[in-house]
This record gives sequence, structure tokens and C-alpha cells, in this order.
Amino acid sequence: MIPLNDRFEPRSTGAWIYNPATGERIAEILEHDPRTVPLMVQEARKAQAEWEKIPYKDKKRLAYEASRWIATHADILAGSIARCTGKTRTEALATEVLPAGIAFRYYSERIPHVVRPKHLKSSSFLFYNKKSIQYRVPCGVVGIISPWNYPFGIPVHEVAASLLAGNGVVLKVATQCQPVGELIQQLIREAGFPKDLFHLVHLKGTEVGHAFLDGGIDKLFFTGSTETGRVLMQEAGKRLIPVSLELGGNDAMIVLSDAPLERAAAGAVWAGVSNCGQSCGGVERIYVERPVYDTFLSLLRQEVRQIRQGPDSFDVDIGSLTTEEQRRKVMSQVEEALSHGARLLETSPSPLTPPLAPTVNQTPLFYPVQVIEIDDDTGSLMQEETFGPVLAVSVVDTEEEAIQRANNTSYGLTASVWSLSKDRAAQVASRLQAGVITINDHLMSHGMPETPWGGFKQSGIGRTHGDPLIEEVTQVKVVVWEKLPRMKRNIYWPPIDSTVYEGLMGALVLAAGKGIRRRLEGVRKLLRLLIKRVRYF
Repeated sequence: MIPLNDRFEPRSTGAWIYNPATGERIAEILEHDPRTVPLMVQEARKAQAEWEKIPYKDKKRLAYEASRWIATHADILAGSIARCTGKTRTEALATEVLPAGIAFRYYSERIPHVVRPKHLKSSSFLFYNKKSIQYRVPCGVVGIISPWNYPFGIPVHEVAASLLAGNGVVLKVATQCQPVGELIQQLIREAGFPKDLFHLVHLKGTEVGHAFLDGGIDKLFFTGSTETGRVLMQEAGKRLIPVSLELGGNDAMIVLSDAPLERAAAGAVWAGVSNCGQSCGGVERIYVERPVYDTFLSLLRQEVRQIRQGPDSFDVDIGSLTTEEQRRKVMSQVEEALSHGARLLETSPSPLTPPLAPTVNQTPLFYPVQVIEIDDDTGSLMQEETFGPVLAVSVVDTEEEAIQRANNTSYGLTASVWSLSKDRAAQVASRLQAGVITINDHLMSHGMPETPWGGFKQSGIGRTHGDPLIEEVTQVKVVVWEKLPRMKRNIYWPPIDSTVYEGLMGALVLAAGKGIRRRLEGVRKLLRLLIKRVRYF
């Protein structure tokens, strides 16, 4: 792959990236010198200054070219994503490639509506001579640090909105998914965006934060763990660099007594084991009202028994975990729960793995889908993010208990309510402490570019997707016009005497005081000031 700028060509480290579902080598790991990041930012800033001046219709045309490029190369993209992450090609297409193709067109249509000048309504008669116009302007150069679980679907939204809003971009993808990052770079180049406007950088995880924050970026997007996000926010705060953080989740699904149970069971499996459970917004905890608990549990176990797991194929439903570290963490959480009284109710069939090929260098990272019945929320399985295909199910006696237990977590990314009663579902949704609530579905809203994505509490700050993302990649500038520029001075400018003080006090009483008599007295004082200052008009 030819870099956008030959001066920033990465070197090979001699280490390899492996397909986690097959163990086969797929690419050498590349690495830039961290000192190239400030140079990339400088190049992007120069290009951004010119890019900002380009008519929006030309930017929009490039967005349409990008969407067409994604459609044309969809199979290549899905295949690369599958090889890097261990998910299936179909899943990569459905959850990453298709939404990304929609995203470029969506943002190209929506950005003009969000950033267009906005005339601000006056707050008081005291400012009758002022006209205020609010503008949204690009941040400058946006830094994006993206994760390995959705290496195309997550960063493309941020890249598209940033570029189309007039910014330059420096992107760092997860090391495991560098080939996907190279395809994003190819997409931006071949769609026709200016050469130096976008840069892809490959760095070690320990070097990324300082390289980006010291490199001169104007805004940082990070998707990843809460622990890393907290560190980045602290470091960014020292430099007063604004951040948008999409962090962990421990998401609850509430199944009410009037829920569509077959759909709920199928939806729990879709949202809980999609990407082998490695979705920050996936189902992790399921709270089911007692009258339908046994029926729901039977349907859920039936769904799990039908799951086909294996390497990428049209004959399997889910692939593998992506990293060995993640596999160990999931195993530890499950073992802890079982040792404290939780019960393993169901496990999916063994993976459909072919005989290992001679080129295999690592053991595939498959982990079965598991349904675990658990009575309390004290353990790590219920309190921490479980990035794996584990569905923890609990019975609740009341709707109130379900709400309280769903909210009993330090996270608040997504949640779902399953009910055939619109009023009941809406009432429960209104009390859940999460940034995204879905009714009779779960997880899928990340593929809808118009719906904001982000969470409460330790699930992050800021939002991606929709109008909030456009606002995140722009900043507010307001221009206040004097409508009477021939007036020599404002009434509160020097020279000052007691009449000014009394007149301003009268204006305050008139605007916010209580009682007609007091307000009329305020009018008298204000008029006295205006009459005295009339010579300055």
C-alpha cells in the first residue's frame, strides 16, 4: 500500500498480525516513529486551511465518491475486517461496511444544516441594538484513536464527519487491524480528498496518547477502555485539548411480562454474541420478569444451541474473540461467577473448525456462547464489561427491581426494553441511565448515522454519530453586530456617575423585578439615564 506521503512511510517491525479465527499470518506489523506525528499534523493543518475554503458542493461530491468506493470494494473490506478481527465476513458487511457507506452520504447532507449561520434571538429589550449570529467552524486537525472490535465502522463515521466539516484528520487504528486502516487510507485517497488532509499513523499503544496530544491536534476522539480513556482525558486536560470518549459498557436488557418473547430471545443472542460478544453496546445482563422467565429462558437456550461458530464462512454465525488477553479476561469472569453460585445453563456447540493448515502459527481464539443464571449483581460478570459471548440472566419480581438493577452499574452506554406496551416501554426507558435506549431491539442503532452514540457515567463523554458528532468536530464562533454604529457610546461606558448606576438598576428591576410599582420605578430610572446620555446618540 502506497502511503499518502512517502516521507511518512512506516517501517516493518518483523512482527506479525494473525487471524484470530484461524491462527494464520495475515500481515506484518508496521510502525512509525512517534516524531512523525507532529509533522503529519503540520501537513494536515496546511491542507486544512485550503480545504476549508473549498465550496461545500465539492466536498459533498467527494463524499459521494467515498460512498461509491465503499460499495465497489465492499467484499475486499469485509474480508479484511474478518481476517483482522475473527468475525465473519457477513457480520463485517452488516455492522461495518454497509453503515460506513451510508455514513458518508448522510453527513454530506446533514452538515450544512448543522453548521449554517444561526441568528440568535435577543434575550432582552436592553440589547435592542445588537444582532448576534452563531457560526460553527472546523476544529482544525482532529486526532482519532480507534479500537480493534469495529476497525472500519467506528472510525469511518468520525473521519467522514471531520473531513466534511472542514477538518484535517490523523487516524491511528489498533495494531491488530492495521490492514483495515490501510484500506481507510486508500478510500480517502481514491475518493479524491486532498493528499495531505488525511494521515494514517501506526504506533505502539503506549506511544499513542503522548504522540497525539503533544503533536498539535485540536480535538481527540478515543474509543476504548474506560481506564485508558481516563488517562487520556487527564493528559488532554493538561494541554486543554477537548476530547470525545466512547468507553466501556455493561449493558442491560429488560424483558417485561408482556414482551414478544421469541423476538426477545433471538435479539438477546444477536446483540449479546454479535462480534463474539465484543461490542461495547451489546447485551450483557438480562433481567426478566418472573411470569415469563421460564419461557424466555427456554427460548434463549434453544437459540444458543443453534449457534454455529467457526472461521469466516457463510455456514457460521459468529467467529472468534480477537485477542488472547480478551479470552483470558472472559474466562476469569465466568469462573469467578460460577465459583460464587452462578449456574451455567447452556453452551453453544463446538466451533466448526477445519484441520489446522501448515501456515497456522497461533491457536484460534474461539470461545463458546454461554448462558449463565445469576442471582445477584455483586461479581465482576455483572459489574464490569464482559467483552465476550456470555449472557448473564436474572429473574426479577417487579419492573421496579429490573430498573434498579439495570442502573446499578458504573457504566451507562446502552440498554433495551422489551414489551408490546408502548406506554410501559416508554416509562421504563425514561428511567434507565444510559445514553442509548432501544425498544424491542438492541445494539443496532450504532449502524444508524443519524442516532447519537455515547453514554452516561463511566461510559464516556461526548457523542459520535448524528448532529452531536458534527457539533463535536466543529466549534462555535459568534459575531455580535452593533445595529447603531453611529451612536457614539453605549449608555454604560464612561464617563460614569450615579445616574448610570441607578439607570442600570432600573433596567434590572424592569426586566426581572416583582410588582408593577417597582417596575414602573425602574422605568423612571432607566429613562432618566437615557435622557441624560442622549447627547452621545
